Amino acid sequence: MTRISSLLLAMVCFLSVLTAQEELSWKKHKKLADKLFEATQYVDAAAHYEDAWQQQPKELALIHKAGEAYYLIKDFKKTIHTLQHVKAENKRFPLVGLKYARALKQDGQYELAKSEFIYFINAYQGNDKAIISNIVANEIEGCEKALTLAKNKTPATIQVKHLSENINSPSIEFAPIPYSDDLLYYSSTMKGNQAYLFRTQRKNGTWKKSVLAEGLPAFPNKHFANGSFAPDAKRFYFTLCDNGDGLNSKCEIYVVKREQSKWSAPIRLRDYINVVDANTTTQPWIIHQNGQEILYFASDRTGGFGEMDIWYSTRSIASDDIDFTYPINAGEKINTIGDEITPFYSLANNTLYYSSNGKVTLGGWDIFQAKGALDQWTTVENLGTPINSSADDFYYVLKPSGKGGFLASNRLYGAEKISTQHEDIFEFGVIEKSNNLYALGQVMDKETMAPISDVRISLYEITGSKAKLLSSKKIAQPNYRFQILPDKKLRLVTEKMGYLKNVYDFDSYNANGNIDYTHIFSLDKATTNQAMITNTPPKTTQATTPDYTTATASINENIIASKPKKTAVNSSPIRKQSSTASASVTINTPKIAKETKPSVAVNNIAGTYYKVQVVAVNYHDINHPRYNQVKHIGQIVTEKVPKIGVTRVLIADLKNKKAAEKIKQQVVQYGFADAFVVKYKDGQRIGRVW
Repeated sequence: MTRISSLLLAMVCFLSVLTAQEELSWKKHKKLADKLFEATQYVDAAAHYEDAWQQQPKELALIHKAGEAYYLIKDFKKTIHTLQHVKAENKRFPLVGLKYARALKQDGQYELAKSEFIYFINAYQGNDKAIISNIVANEIEGCEKALTLAKNKTPATIQVKHLSENINSPSIEFAPIPYSDDLLYYSSTMKGNQAYLFRTQRKNGTWKKSVLAEGLPAFPNKHFANGSFAPDAKRFYFTLCDNGDGLNSKCEIYVVKREQSKWSAPIRLRDYINVVDANTTTQPWIIHQNGQEILYFASDRTGGFGEMDIWYSTRSIASDDIDFTYPINAGEKINTIGDEITPFYSLANNTLYYSSNGKVTLGGWDIFQAKGALDQWTTVENLGTPINSSADDFYYVLKPSGKGGFLASNRLYGAEKISTQHEDIFEFGVIEKSNNLYALGQVMDKETMAPISDVRISLYEITGSKAKLLSSKKIAQPNYRFQILPDKKLRLVTEKMGYLKNVYDFDSYNANGNIDYTHIFSLDKATTNQAMITNTPPKTTQATTPDYTTATASINENIIASKPKKTAVNSSPIRKQSSTASASVTINTPKIAKETKPSVAVNNIAGTYYKVQVVAVNYHDINHPRYNQVKHIGQIVTEKVPKIGVTRVLIADLKNKKAAEKIKQQVVQYGFADAFVVKYKDGQRIGRVW
C-alpha cells in the first residue's frame, strides 16, 4: 500500500470518530489540517487551520499555514484575507510579506500591491536581500506597467475567448496542440485527476464535445500530457509524470513513432535529456529546419540560470533514431532566476513564445516572445494585454494558419470562469468588428432577488470626464436591452423610487458580433435618510471590464450568479512544481461531514429556519457537473421564480444562522462566490441574512 493510500485509510478512521462530535477543539482542527495538508488537500486544510486560529488567535502559525495552503491553490483573495494577519512576520515566516504582495498583484490590486512590495523590501533583512530586492523591483515594475496599460487603454485588436464546457471542465485543461485550425488536442485532468490527452473538432463554428484521443498507448498511473506532433506527423513527443505525491511528481519526455497506421510503443528519450538530477523535464515542442529536428523543452536540470529553464537539442531528420545532441541552454536573454516554461516556436515568425515569472510580468507567469533561434536572440518582449492578465498565462501556441491560436490561463472570465484555482483553454484571434452588439440584462431586488419593474435605465458614453446621454427609457419588465457600438466606454445607470441608484461601467473595445454585454443589476433599498437622485449624468469613474456572459439560456444552464469549479486538482504534468502547484488527492473531510449531520436539518416548516442559496439559474439540471462538489454538503432544493424565469438552487433546511453560515462558507469554497444565507419563517421566505 502506498504512503498516500495508508494516509487516506487512516483519515477515514479519523473521520468516523469526528463525525460524532458537535465541535472540534483548535488542536483537533490543527491535527486534521496537518494531515489534509500532507495529503495535498489544501482547500480543506486551510479551512481547518482557519477554524483553529479563530479559537486560538495568538497562534499565528495557524493563520499563516492557512494562507500557505490558499497560495498553493492560487486562491488569491483568500491568500490576501489570511496572510494580512502575518505579512510583517518575515523572520518567523520567511518571505510571507512577498507572498502577500504577490497575491494582491495577481488579484489585480496593483496600487496596493506596489505599497506592500515596498513595505516588505524596506523591512526585509535576510542575507539574500540583494537577490530579493531585484525580484521585488521586477514585481513593482510589473504593477506599474499594468496600471499604465489600464490608464492608456486603446481599442484592442486581439480578442481572448474562454472555450465552452465541451472543452473546459471543473478540472485543469492545458497544453493545447492545434493539429489544424479546427482540430485541437489538449491535456486535461477531468478523468479522476489523472492527465489524459483529449481531442475536439470544430464544425460549423462550434467546438464539439471532447473525447479521449484514440490510437495512442495507455499509461496507467501516469500523467500523459504536454504533447507536440513533429511537422511530418511521423513522431509524437510528450511528457509522462508519476501519478504520485503531488509536488514531487517526476516528469520525463517520451516519443512514439508512426508505424504505418499505428503508433509504436513509447520510447523514453535518453538519459542526457531526461537527466537523473532533474525532477522535471517536460513540455517538448518540435520543429523541422534545415534538415534538423529541433526539440525545445523546459527542465530544472543543473546548469541553468534559475529553477525551470528553456533548453534545446537537435537531431538529423534523416536518422530514424532518437539521437538528439546534448541539450544546450537557450541563454540568459530567455532564462532568469525564476521559471521559464511552455516553449512554442513559430518558424513563420522566427519567434519563440514562452512563459516566465522571472521577468517583469503583469501577473504571475506572463507570455513573452523572443526573435531568433536556439541560443541566439535579438529581442524579448512581453505580449501585454489581453494575452496576459493578472493571473498565470502560458501554453501560447499559434494555429497552423497563423490566424490566432490558443493559450492556457487561470484568469477569471465573466460568469463562465469564476475561480483562479485551475487553468482552462482560451482561444485568441483578431477581432472582427460588428455593430450588432447589445447591452442587456435584468434588474432585481438585492435582498429578495425578486424582479423589479418600472425602472428607468439610462445609457451614457464616457469621453474623458464627460458623460453623454445616449438613451434613457423606463422598462415595464425587469429585462432591459440597448444596442451599442464597438470601441466605446459606456455606463448604465438604474433609477427607481425607493431604491439606491446603481451604476455599471464597461467598454466595448473587445467587441464582436458574437458577444453581448450582460449585467444583472441588484438594487439596494433606500432608507428614509437616503435621497434619490434621478435623471442626472453620473460622475465619471474609471471604466471596468464587462462580464462577457451569453444572454441566451441553454440546456447547460445559463448562470445568473456563479459557476463552481473543483478546488483540488493535480498540476504535476503542467509545470514546475513550485509554490503555485495545486492539490492532487480528492477526499471528503470531516468538516463537511460534521456540519452536514442530520442534526442540522429541520423536519418541518414551522417556525424560523434558514437555507443557503447556492445560485439562481435560467434552467436547472441537478446532474450538471457544477453541483458535484456541493451535493454532499446537504439536501439540495429548488424554488422557481416564474416572474423572471429563474430557479433558485438552495441547501435546506438549517435550524440556526450559525449552521447556515458554516454551510455557506463550504459552498463558497467550492466556487459559488455569491452564495448567501436566506431566512424563512413558517414556510415563507423572509429575505437575505447579512
